[in-house]
Amino acid sequence: MTFTDDEVEKLVKAGEIAARVRELGAQLVKPGATAKEICTRLEEYIVELGAKPAFPCNFSVNEVAAHYTPGIDDDIRLTGIEVVKVDIGVSLDGYIADTAVTVDLTGVNEKLLQAAQAALDQVVKIMKPNVRIYDIGKTIENTIKRHGFKPVKNLTGHTIGRWLIHAGTQIPNYADRTSFHKRLRPGTLVAIEPFATNGRGLVRDGGIVNIYSYTGRRGRYGLSEQEEEVLNYIIEEYKTQPFTPRWLTSKFNKQVIQETIRSLTAKGVLHAYPILVEVSKGLVSQFEHTFLILKDRVIVTTCPECG
Repeated sequence: MTFTDDEVEKLVKAGEIAARVRELGAQLVKPGATAKEICTRLEEYIVELGAKPAFPCNFSVNEVAAHYTPGIDDDIRLTGIEVVKVDIGVSLDGYIADTAVTVDLTGVNEKLLQAAQAALDQVVKIMKPNVRIYDIGKTIENTIKRHGFKPVKNLTGHTIGRWLIHAGTQIPNYADRTSFHKRLRPGTLVAIEPFATNGRGLVRDGGIVNIYSYTGRRGRYGLSEQEEEVLNYIIEEYKTQPFTPRWLTSKFNKQVIQETIRSLTAKGVLHAYPILVEVSKGLVSQFEHTFLILKDRVIVTTCPECG
């Protein structure tokens, strides 16, 4: 596809907002702070800057690699012995930027952070129109291994569409031979997110779910009046973008939210995103940028200083 000048402008602006929010997120990660305090502030800041969250703020600690966001009731309070990943999504009229940063509160895991950061920095250097996906994965894997760690092989980067955080094409964090002949063509928006770990390099479903998205299907068996009301609100507010039940508390009471989310998920109307945990409970670091691939250049939308 080809992006219009207006679309490029919105994508760049979304990236600039995401970068500002990411930097605030890194500053807010301190002992004594809670995930809910930090995520709520970052989500509010996105709105203050003229956009909307593209997905709930992810606040994944230690061996949790991705997909934790505070629920209506559950939360995390930082003690100072955590490696914290803050993953931010910004939507500007459906044009999305996705970025992440890791903060080490332990003071002893800086090399783990450097592994993922260096991998992302190397991708910035090699990224160009028509780059092979295989070369991206190989670069990430080799860089992380040179730092003494492993990439998380079953977590990937991803293409992004309008209103769609995962648009179909995955970007492995290792040299996957099946991607050898696949290229990122001009007109592609893609998030690259190296994950490094001192564990086995795989994640599993961790059970806890606080993030959902509308599948675009209303189910085979019909919906109750309550289900219709809640679903219509979700579609109006978030379309197919991920959301969290705590965002619904200003409109519905907790019991209605919990009952309806459960039933809509069972009917296949909502997709659930369980937290993802490193299988050997290894620590995980993550850094992420969004790349806008044009015919003659690449813009790292979430890294204004990347030029």
